[in-house]
Amino acid sequence: MKIPAPITALLVSTLVSTGLTACGSSGSKVSVDNVQKAADAVVAAPTTPCPAGFDLDAALKKAGVTATAKPGSADDAAALAMSATNALQGSPLKTSGTSMITCVYTLSTGGTVVARLTGAHTGKAITVLKPLLHADSDASTSEVDTFVAQKFSTGKPALTPGGKAAVVELDATGGDVVLDVTSYSTDKGDEAKNPITGEPLRKLAEALSKQVKI
Repeated sequence: MKIPAPITALLVSTLVSTGLTACGSSGSKVSVDNVQKAADAVVAAPTTPCPAGFDLDAALKKAGVTATAKPGSADDAAALAMSATNALQGSPLKTSGTSMITCVYTLSTGGTVVARLTGAHTGKAITVLKPLLHADSDASTSEVDTFVAQKFSTGKPALTPGGKAAVVELDATGGDVVLDVTSYSTDKGDEAKNPITGEPLRKLAEALSKQVKI
């Protein structure tokens, strides 16, 4: 599996430099306004714990993955965010009212899990996510375009082509909210054993989607 650049750099370079425009979710509804407020708090203090309410150890157990997790990684804080509040005028985040919270975990078995909550006041949140899904999944542009264009069932995770990322549309108020989850290796010498992919990743995303409290 290709090891991506540090997550912070990927977020900034992809969403700031790409000319995207956004084109509206789990048991209890997730508020887009609250996603934005939580993102604002993380922007102010990037080392704060993930505000989404995730219990990754419990989710890993539900997914049948024998591993434990701790917040953060060698490259990134436990929580990172980008918010429509302080986005540049005319940028994709500002025009769609989109905020994004990225929660990072290191696995005891090696590798990293990234759970990203994206809320858009206008249009579909997954549209803004498209370049990140392309990087996470290693799928072709056309494959990602087809994946993003499909109709998602609320609360039911869908795997990107190749099974390296999973997306769940959440029941939301005030817009559209999606959760995407991916896992990658931090070990160049033995990449195959570390990342969570395919059905275990889908189950992990499903478990995490049911935990969201924001």
